[in-house]
Amino acid sequence: MKNFNNIIFYILIIVLTLSLSVSAGPKNFSPDFFRELADVVNEKPRIEIPDYEILELDNGMKFYLARDRSLPIFEIRGYIDGGKINESSNNAGITSLMTEIMLLATENYGESELSVFKELNALSLNLGTGSDRISISGNSLNTESSELITLLTEVLRRPKFEGNHFKRTVKEYQQLYRQQFYDDSALLNMHFFKNIYGDHPYGYSYNYNLILDFLNQVDSEVVNDFYQKVIEPEDIVIAVSGDFEVEKIKEKLRKSFSNWENNKEELDKNYVDVNSEIHQKIIVVNKADATQANMRMGYNFYTSKYPKRIPFMMGNRIFGSGSFNSRLMENLRSDKGYVYGINAQTRYNDYGGAYFINLSLQPEKALAGMKAVKKEMLKIKNKKEPFKKEELFENINLYNAVFPKAYQHQIDVLDEIIYQKEFYNHSDNYLNNFIKQYNGLEVEEVQKIFAEDIYPNILFTVIVGPKEKILPQFEKAGIDVEVIDN
Repeated sequence: MKNFNNIIFYILIIVLTLSLSVSAGPKNFSPDFFRELADVVNEKPRIEIPDYEILELDNGMKFYLARDRSLPIFEIRGYIDGGKINESSNNAGITSLMTEIMLLATENYGESELSVFKELNALSLNLGTGSDRISISGNSLNTESSELITLLTEVLRRPKFEGNHFKRTVKEYQQLYRQQFYDDSALLNMHFFKNIYGDHPYGYSYNYNLILDFLNQVDSEVVNDFYQKVIEPEDIVIAVSGDFEVEKIKEKLRKSFSNWENNKEELDKNYVDVNSEIHQKIIVVNKADATQANMRMGYNFYTSKYPKRIPFMMGNRIFGSGSFNSRLMENLRSDKGYVYGINAQTRYNDYGGAYFINLSLQPEKALAGMKAVKKEMLKIKNKKEPFKKEELFENINLYNAVFPKAYQHQIDVLDEIIYQKEFYNHSDNYLNNFIKQYNGLEVEEVQKIFAEDIYPNILFTVIVGPKEKILPQFEKAGIDVEVIDN
């Protein structure tokens, strides 16, 4: 029976994957495809908000329960409040290591036993480590819902940090972080974010030297102590969706988690300090074997509670979304041929964010690309070439087509609801309010807000590539550059 269930489960996954592939539309994201999308006026979408019940245990652990009988699947998504923000310079990387080991063995199941238990019951469970939260995701057939809750209970409440699986995982992580020094993108992340975030946990998580120092001396007791401090029931919220009997699931959840006591230790969480000394600074990370230069230009930005997030987002889509109709792509790739690819991104965290532009280009064109980005920013900031109504319409119209695809399944909607309600105090109708707000934007408002919060004159720049091809252009222009030999 278990093997039959496994087969059915994998068939369902394949069907879902194929349906998502079909619904995602054409694979050729060419300029003609984007123009074709722009010519079609898409209706303003509406996301269906599922009915749900909340089960809150005495220890503060919360479950949002929503039935969905469309498929015989049982799914969970959730969050543990507190991620890499809880780390220090002495234990950088410990959160990712901890969550990886939590999935491998528990007090009641050794590594091989836990693996067999998951395989026999076709269970999937994962933990993901973010800057401010640890994410939880899992699924099974509805007939194995009890087994999935058992697995979740074991992983969250009874992880085992001693044994061969611990030693092996530490060695695997050591090898992983050593390899980062040979990867262009990893080097770019390291030198950009550790400077932007400085002496802060957000910066430690990109400092591979710090992480390796920790991994070289870590033991199971250190990881277990950290687990005891940061994994507490009152910090956990989980969405449950699928074909299940509500009262039976409630009973199972109470039995599994109601006697889990909080032992919370308050940890200091500080905001990122902006270091003005890096403004206008340029770092070249020498990677002699690189065939192109990877560049990132940016500065510190607002937290997750930035009130102008929606108009800024739409302004950034016009400026540098990475699509063929964005200004950066049109002017730096299509017109000038400076770059292979370019996009602008915003990263929001609870204690400090970042705004940055990514470029990949020929090493000899690094300075020209850098100047061209600043020029495009100044055109908007100085209102020389302000946003046009047509540009805003195109991006809102395209967003109306793309945005609902992220919420095609009930678990996706419920996941967003618990995240926004529990951590940012938003309403159940957050998604539809979001849609309403970006559809109601006027181009003057978008122009004003985006221009106010872009700062081309303080851009901090990191370039990863062969220094012998990058440095001459800066030396000729009399521009100081710090060189880091990798």
